Amino acid sequence: MNPYEVLEISVGASPEEVKAAYHGLAKKWHPDRFSGAAKPEAELRFRMLAEAYNMLKDAPRREEPAGRPAAAAVPVAAGIPDPPQAQIQLDTSPEGRTGAVKSVEEWFKEAKAAAEGKSPDKALSLVQYAIRLDGERAEFHALHGKLLDETKGDRRSLVRALETALKLNPKDIESTILLAQTFQGLGMHARASRLWGVAHNLAPNHAVFAPAAKLGIKGKKSTEGNPLGMGEQFASLVAEAKQAISRIFNRG
Repeated sequence: MNPYEVLEISVGASPEEVKAAYHGLAKKWHPDRFSGAAKPEAELRFRMLAEAYNMLKDAPRREEPAGRPAAAAVPVAAGIPDPPQAQIQLDTSPEGRTGAVKSVEEWFKEAKAAAEGKSPDKALSLVQYAIRLDGERAEFHALHGKLLDETKGDRRSLVRALETALKLNPKDIESTILLAQTFQGLGMHARASRLWGVAHNLAPNHAVFAPAAKLGIKGKKSTEGNPLGMGEQFASLVAEAKQAISRIFNRG
């Protein structure tokens, strides 16, 4: 994360300028001003602003050009306290880099813990931040899609998250099934059928294929009178889906 970009200031800004930028943007993105689907994004921005401010406020100040007037003191914006100093630690490595010690894996671990703790909105903000830090991790996008589904988030964002997860890890059975269910719910039957086929090839013994009731063919039996096996159940479901689609297009 580049703290200067987050705070929208130039490199070498004075402490007063850093503080002014933080208070102005923190007031703009305070989560209490948002609701619904916009709130997780606001929480993420607010968290990033706090981190950027903590990274810069105590950093060594660059030498000011001669003749440059000192910046005026900036009043504290109402209702926006300074972030706690303990929130972010500074890297004092020999390379001279400054940044948060917390790794992307730790952000993702916190996201999973929040999801398991039944705090999907918090988990959503955390995993979105982890993706900002590293967008090439399939498990990040998979959790993002799962949380969007649980929170009834934007369907396009849900599809995009799951498709990205599968692009990075085509063998992710849970994301494949969730994307198939999503397409099915959106009425995109051709895509759903293709993904159900992929999912069955990946994990034919997955629980989603076992109960006939879940497949909409409860009580079906083979021509010999025996209950259909899992493979037969899936084949029957695909055949019925194709027949239904054919009837729709042949009407009139």
